[in-house]
Amino acid sequence: MTRGHRFHVDQHGHSVSVQLGRPAAGIEVLVDGKVVAYRPGRAKGVTILAAELPEEPPRPFRVLVEDMGGTPFCVMDTAGSTFLMPQVPLTSRHESPHLTSSDPVRRLRRILRRIRIAHHGPHGA
Repeated sequence: MTRGHRFHVDQHGHSVSVQLGRPAAGIEVLVDGKVVAYRPGRAKGVTILAAELPEEPPRPFRVLVEDMGGTPFCVMDTAGSTFLMPQVPLTSRHESPHLTSSDPVRRLRRILRRIRIAHHGPHGA
């Protein structure tokens, strides 16, 4: 199961990111760290989200996300030019590698907790 994907490009002095969670989680477009467009879930084929760069006047752009056989592909379309948005890691640069190796253990604990709650209730009764 995929954790998600993040794509990023610096465009016209702004930081533009696209974050995809699990298929049910949706797609977010962020400009300078603020969510400017959101779509719940993911449609099959191409998903298009429209947003604006915060300038005077605002500069409209579109983000196109397509699932290419399990791997998403993302481009930014602005003023008739199309820019590939490269995929970047979801972890921060400051995270040490040994922390990411514990993710399977953390995930297993969450799954076990959900199973326990489903069978015994939230207080283990």
